[in-house]
Amino acid sequence: MGEAIMRAAIYVRVSTTKDSQKDSPEHQIAACKYFAEDMGWETAEDMIYEDRESGTNITDRLAIQQALKDAHQGAFQVIIFAALSRFARDIGDSINLKRKLVNALRIRLISIDDHYDSDRDDEMLFSIISSINQSLSEQISRSTRRGKRESALKGNFTGNRPPYGYDKETRNGLKTLVPNENQKMVVETIFQLYTANHFGEKSIAAYLNDQGIPSPKDGKWGITTIQRILQNEAYVGKNRSSKFEIRKVYTNVDDMTERKKVLVQKPKREWRYAHNSWTHQGIIDEATFRLAENLRLQRGGGQRGGPRQKVNVFAGMMKCAHCGSSMVSMKSTRRIREQSRRDYRYLICSRRRRQGESGCCNNYWLPYDPFHEDLIQCISQILRSTFSPEELLEKHKRLVQVTHTDLESEMKKRKKWIIENRKCLMELRKERLKGHVLDEHQYELEKSHYEREIVQHESRLIQLQQEWQRKTDMTDLYEKTMERLNDLLNVSFETFDDSQLTLKKLISRIEADRQGNVHVFMTFD
Repeated sequence: MGEAIMRAAIYVRVSTTKDSQKDSPEHQIAACKYFAEDMGWETAEDMIYEDRESGTNITDRLAIQQALKDAHQGAFQVIIFAALSRFARDIGDSINLKRKLVNALRIRLISIDDHYDSDRDDEMLFSIISSINQSLSEQISRSTRRGKRESALKGNFTGNRPPYGYDKETRNGLKTLVPNENQKMVVETIFQLYTANHFGEKSIAAYLNDQGIPSPKDGKWGITTIQRILQNEAYVGKNRSSKFEIRKVYTNVDDMTERKKVLVQKPKREWRYAHNSWTHQGIIDEATFRLAENLRLQRGGGQRGGPRQKVNVFAGMMKCAHCGSSMVSMKSTRRIREQSRRDYRYLICSRRRRQGESGCCNNYWLPYDPFHEDLIQCISQILRSTFSPEELLEKHKRLVQVTHTDLESEMKKRKKWIIENRKCLMELRKERLKGHVLDEHQYELEKSHYEREIVQHESRLIQLQQEWQRKTDMTDLYEKTMERLNDLLNVSFETFDDSQLTLKKLISRIEADRQGNVHVFMTFD
């Protein structure tokens, strides 16, 4: 009976949808198919994984998830990449995925352009290639940002969308802003209402909505849009660049693949004007703009930008009963005595806050701290009426106890494999001493193979022994479990994130209506 044909999967990725890269996946697929054909491997359309997603968190990519799922089910034995830069551009992601595919699932990994073969090459070479790919990716990103900054300093408008009130045109070789005659009047009205008529942002939004004037996105006006217009120096004829930066935020310190990119406003001192400050025709004179700026500071608008501090533990759970928008946290200051002030935090419908009565009828302000304390106490009482920490531990003790069966089995296998490889290596060396080895190159290949296998098994054996030692002592584990169970029943945690995560597991939804009625829907109701 002939040897079974190996099945090869193909993974291709394009990180943008620009016209210059539209054919890139097809070229990658063709190169991988030719390689598989030359090797005598079988490919199929359902084993081609095309990844067009662009994001930081590689584990969220559907193509990656499907490839790992199929590999686990034995759908293929080899996975081919045109280049490891298509695999992942972060060295940590690359090594993590490589270990899942190669080390855990025993899939052979091939990179055509890098001449990498996991059956032949070790992880050090893989790490070097991945490190170079990451460095090149970062260099390209820096060059792109630098080019964009230089273009802005020359007077080009580098944004994707022009500010409301302007159209984007190219004049004399420069991308510039030109007033839109219809929208221009709305911008002038906003500044007039704010500076001369002393309207607030919410009142301006309500006025524009009452007039039937569509917002920049053809919907209702909200205070956030009004605030952005009042603070944008583009309306006096000046372009400022380098206002925002993209930061990488890790959402789980225990798994560094779980991260995302967020756009954060930089401090104003780091913003840059073009070499010629006046880059286009203004809609508002500078005196009016500065007056609006000063009024905003006097009215408590303050300065914005930078990462937000988490204060609302109910974020994402609490909704308005009338419009379904989130109930967001707001802050006001109360004067207690002549020289003393106290912050007061409350929850309000976000649509009502942004668009006023035309957005939502729910005008109820829910005091945050009293509601938070009452709800936590109520949930804790419900949980404690059902279980005590001791009862929970006894009931689920089997989940806390650690079995050594799997560890023992794998440790025995590793020891056996180490002995077998050492025997094979010893026999190979004896054959060479006897002069029975005719091909020196073949000898070196086999010797390297056995040595590499021994090192891998010994390394894994050390990890297993350490895990065995850690799981042997159950006393600390029981004590920590009791502490966590007690915290769970008290709904009391050291960090904001722990508290919010637990509440999300207990509460499916909270609704608040305009009469002040709050309905809490538990996940275990």
